[in-house]
Amino acid sequence: MKKSIFALLALVLVLAGQSAFAQKKAYEQGDYILNAGVSLGYYGYGYVGSRSGGFLPLTASLEKGIHEHISVGPYVGYASWKYKGSGYNYSWNFTSVGVRGTFHAVSLLNETLDMSINENKIDLYGTLMAGLEFRSFSGDEFLEDYANETNFFVGPVLGAKYKFNDKIGSFIEGGRGAFGYSTLGVSVNF
Repeated sequence: MKKSIFALLALVLVLAGQSAFAQKKAYEQGDYILNAGVSLGYYGYGYVGSRSGGFLPLTASLEKGIHEHISVGPYVGYASWKYKGSGYNYSWNFTSVGVRGTFHAVSLLNETLDMSINENKIDLYGTLMAGLEFRSFSGDEFLEDYANETNFFVGPVLGAKYKFNDKIGSFIEGGRGAFGYSTLGVSVNF
């Protein structure tokens, strides 16, 4: 009797120890994912002249895992540029808002291609973004062609996230994001 109680106690301790060290996957259905990043490789505006100031292109998104491979949610971004030079002085302010739909591919890659990507640490994904970019311009008269406007865009993005623990990770995205062709940032799952 003592041996079976001891064996049962040992089994419970082993199982409890394993669950204490088990780590959550980098992406799971039901997760809320908060991303905050800085866009790099800006496009379309101000390739000439010298910047005299501005606000780095910052983006944030909140997605909810609605399927074992799919998360969706809104994003927002803000950036500003200021240019000053001989004969010109102008600035732009940008606000971007829209939605993101993300396909998380690691478990599918592991299953179908017999890969062994660590699902607890790595999330590889493709995202489709759609939104509006509000641009306001102020400056010299000769640049009035750049007047205030609103543009619709759709942009594909490929991304990779590395999780440091169950909650916090870092990510890199490449493609037509909110403001640039790549974004680096921090991600929190809750």
